[in-house]
Amino acid sequence: MYNNVLRSSIAVANKFCSNVVAYPVQYKSLNSKFKIFHLTYYVKHCVAITRCYCDERNLSRSHQTTLEYNKKYEEKLQELLKEPSNEHFYKKFLLELEVLKHESGRVPETLKAKDWLMLLAAPSRSQRRSYIEYLWKIERKNENRQAKKLRLQEEIEQKPQTSPEESDHIFYGLQNNSMFMRIYDTTIAHYYNHKLITAMLFAPKIVFDLEYENIMSAYETQNCAKQLKLSFAANRIHNDPFNVYFCNANPSGLLMQSIHQGIPTVYDPEFPLNITSKSYLELFDKSKLVYLSPNSTEVLEKFDHDMIYIIGAFVDKMKPQPVSFAKAKKEGIKTVRLPLAEYLPWGSGSAKNLPLNHVLSILLDLKEDNNWERALKHIPSRKLQSARIKSLEHNITKRNKMIELLTHGK
Repeated sequence: MYNNVLRSSIAVANKFCSNVVAYPVQYKSLNSKFKIFHLTYYVKHCVAITRCYCDERNLSRSHQTTLEYNKKYEEKLQELLKEPSNEHFYKKFLLELEVLKHESGRVPETLKAKDWLMLLAAPSRSQRRSYIEYLWKIERKNENRQAKKLRLQEEIEQKPQTSPEESDHIFYGLQNNSMFMRIYDTTIAHYYNHKLITAMLFAPKIVFDLEYENIMSAYETQNCAKQLKLSFAANRIHNDPFNVYFCNANPSGLLMQSIHQGIPTVYDPEFPLNITSKSYLELFDKSKLVYLSPNSTEVLEKFDHDMIYIIGAFVDKMKPQPVSFAKAKKEGIKTVRLPLAEYLPWGSGSAKNLPLNHVLSILLDLKEDNNWERALKHIPSRKLQSARIKSLEHNITKRNKMIELLTHGK
């Protein structure tokens, strides 16, 4: 049975204590030729050594993982197209794409097998068109990023280079002298991973419940996977991160496959994240569990370091239902909600459901000093009353200008 809970904090500490010699980061010379980098961490009189690999290996693994999943998606698509109904819809949507391309031009150049699976699973025409436009925006964004990268490279190549022998001055900047040691992205990644290993030993626990995949559409599942990856990133860069658990995980489901494709090393034993197919009821004391749900009647007043907070990992933008609240009540777990309306002037018509990464960011800041004003700054401003009023005033001004132009035009 799939169970990665063996990467618990004690196991990680024992695994990383295999060596006895360590050097502080600031005294160890870094070189891209070396594949192993050491970070020191002292637990009383013991030294825990974190072994991490350089970006070259991770990039190759990422490419390999992407190819494997693309092959799986292609095989699944071919199986679906064997049915006459799916084949008929496939040919029909090809014609619809041609129409969209002539109408707006917001159609991506290529569609992968995974994209076709998403389109075949879309229940309505509007959702298919929204997904096509989303793919087009992603494609344009990648093209603009690549073009910007090429422009910067051309500017660097065209910039005249002056050697120190030709001038008496010292030149600082890119490709010149510097009094600072360059810190590579790999070094920062090792530092963040080291903080997560420390959190696995001592920090409070946060649980993401991944048992809602069967009630989400394919598009919502992809969105949920993206929010979970952003949550891991937000926790990773925080000064005092949580010990994060992914419970009720299904490795063969679309949710975990999307996470694995984005983070190829997520299943490695040394990866600083607890993933398990077990329920949180099997892992923790039931009396210490608290389920966060926007439908709860009890308000979270302050963060309790002795409690284990559970966040339901699901996205329900189309038909919001109190599924997490109902599940917590069925399991007999205490429920609380964030005091959003108590501290913020909420805009009319704004739903009080937040992305998973925003909820985790709020709890991360709340854990430090229980300051709700600082923690709730992660709420998007578009949901607040001031932003709604500003948007309404802008629309009224724009409408008045249009009326004025039409009046003077007559």
